[in-house]
Amino acid sequence: MTGTLRTIAFTAALLAVAAPLSAQHRGRRGRSGDDRTNKIDTTVSVSRTATVDLSLLSGEIKVTSWDKNEVRIIATSEDGDLRFEASSSRVSLSIDEDNGDDGDTEYQVTVPKGARVIGSSISGNVSVRGVGEVEATSVSGDVTVSAIAGSATIKTVSGGLSGSEIGGGLQAQNVSGDVEIVGVTGDVQVQTVSGELKLRGVKSSYVRTETVSGDLEFDGAVEPNGRYIFHSHSGSFRINLPRGAGATISYHSFSGDINSSCAMMMGRSKGSAGMTYKDNVFTIGNGGARFTIETFSGDVEITGCGNAKPKED
Repeated sequence: MTGTLRTIAFTAALLAVAAPLSAQHRGRRGRSGDDRTNKIDTTVSVSRTATVDLSLLSGEIKVTSWDKNEVRIIATSEDGDLRFEASSSRVSLSIDEDNGDDGDTEYQVTVPKGARVIGSSISGNVSVRGVGEVEATSVSGDVTVSAIAGSATIKTVSGGLSGSEIGGGLQAQNVSGDVEIVGVTGDVQVQTVSGELKLRGVKSSYVRTETVSGDLEFDGAVEPNGRYIFHSHSGSFRINLPRGAGATISYHSFSGDINSSCAMMMGRSKGSAGMTYKDNVFTIGNGGARFTIETFSGDVEITGCGNAKPKED
């Protein structure tokens, strides 16, 4: 299967996040008028959709929102100069590693509800709530986003990822931590290596997940013309379909099993001579949504459906 190769490439790319994050700070010098200090407590006026760019090495980023067209920043650094720049369309805050990077840094930031937030940390947690769009990244910390009106992109290597109330789709990447998403609308794409993946309250016509050894739980609405693609090497899947849902399920596995509490009609079924490889197609209800489930050794359990009946030939 090609899934393992895809995951190796994904892991290498995500581990490389550390390098560009460090490079953002190394050798930077502020323009005339930059505020460089180890403590900032200030409020600046911005546009409603301003971009707020926050980055640090070790510490924590906390972002919330309010109805004002202002950005409020309270930031402290134990060892290193804070660098702050602001205009009506963009606010940036970072730490100058040339002057030390052994201590923790903390950002508490309040932004307009329509703002776009970019938050990145090497060793520390990032949390963002109530903004227009978000891109949040950490190498060894947790990333948490909630009440996002638009799209969300979240990444970490060894921490956990969690998101809730996301209105414009989600992209998530993780290596060794768990991923838990509750209440997302729009396209969903998630990659993980060994952590558990939980998707609940999903309202999407396109969902794609890839994992190596992590288990997946999926529970959400199923659009009649939707595509739902789940890949794993050894992880198991538990898919809960809503009452009356129709689906055509293409199931590919070497040694895993598929079990369902839904009434399913088997269509095409084939395997390779002398091998246990399984290549089956099942129909639930009217067969509307298309599911592709591919696993090498993980099991698949399908629940829900209510009174859905298989369509007749």
